[in-house]
Amino acid sequence: MDILIVGGGIVGLSIAIDLLLAGHNVKLSVRNEREGASWVAGGMLAPFSEGLEGDFLRFSVESLRLWHDYLERIKEISGIGVFFSQGILRIALTEEEERELKEKVKRYSQNICQNIVSYDGRELIKEFPYITEEVRYGVIYGDEGNVDTEELMEALYIAFKKLGGEIIGEDVVRIHKEGEKIEKVYGFFKEMVADFYIFTTGAWLKKHFNFPVFPVKGQILRISAPFKDYVIYSSSAYIIPREKDILVGATTEHRGFDTTTTLEGVRKLTQGAIKVSPALKEAEFFEVRVGLRPGTPDELPIFYFGENFAVFSGHYRNGILLAPITAEIALKLVDKGEFSEYFKLFSPYRFK
Repeated sequence: MDILIVGGGIVGLSIAIDLLLAGHNVKLSVRNEREGASWVAGGMLAPFSEGLEGDFLRFSVESLRLWHDYLERIKEISGIGVFFSQGILRIALTEEEERELKEKVKRYSQNICQNIVSYDGRELIKEFPYITEEVRYGVIYGDEGNVDTEELMEALYIAFKKLGGEIIGEDVVRIHKEGEKIEKVYGFFKEMVADFYIFTTGAWLKKHFNFPVFPVKGQILRISAPFKDYVIYSSSAYIIPREKDILVGATTEHRGFDTTTTLEGVRKLTQGAIKVSPALKEAEFFEVRVGLRPGTPDELPIFYFGENFAVFSGHYRNGILLAPITAEIALKLVDKGEFSEYFKLFSPYRFK
């Protein structure tokens, strides 16, 4: 089957690779390979640190459990080993945060996450001396982790090309749709026709579908400092050590498609990072980056399908985490005609 995927972020590329491995012909329409939130994302795989609940927690944990095989598959195809760090340290800085975190740990440990190590404030400071003395409680979720998204995106594009995928450097500007069937799509310079179309355009989805997806701006700092332990996740900032640098994130700003970096954003992130780890006052500052997350009113994804197309967007803060399961759902839809329960849970019609 000839398939056209519109959008070249992690979700689109992950779907493309699964479809190529299944024997389909896949073209990827993307106006700029380095545009979008995937390249800037912190790369945390953190359903527990995020405090997720209900069906979305179940969905996210299903995807988390696919990540080991997902990374191995990308490495095998691309030849690139992507940096991955196991475990995230979630800390509480106030009495209220401590109470809430302990309640979460109790619920998660009962039925869904066994790999948990808890610390009181004194134990944390002894174990991680660079953490603020204000810390009251912390927990390492050993099943979580983080990935270097820049390395991952490079590996995904290499894997896509090695498998025979074709990149079309076009911005899709219009869709010719008859009912629930797409006849063709139009770029600036050419028409594109396929047997099946998949739209993974992230924050730009509303350009083609009247679904409530909107950009949520996030600024993130890139710094250098001499510690390389776990990701530290807190209400003030998250600090993400990688092999080559440390990321500090991230702001949440509703400013449309504005991608300017601001002193206010740098101030908030710097202040938050130093509050969590006073030692970061001496960190070397490299740069500030901006990404546009695809948000929705309830912060849950939007999945939709028609006669010969599907839409996967609205992953918001969890696009990196949710890429493997989204790709699996897309593959089963195209390859076997299987309709995942998540099309109902994440239907755009829930907003009507």
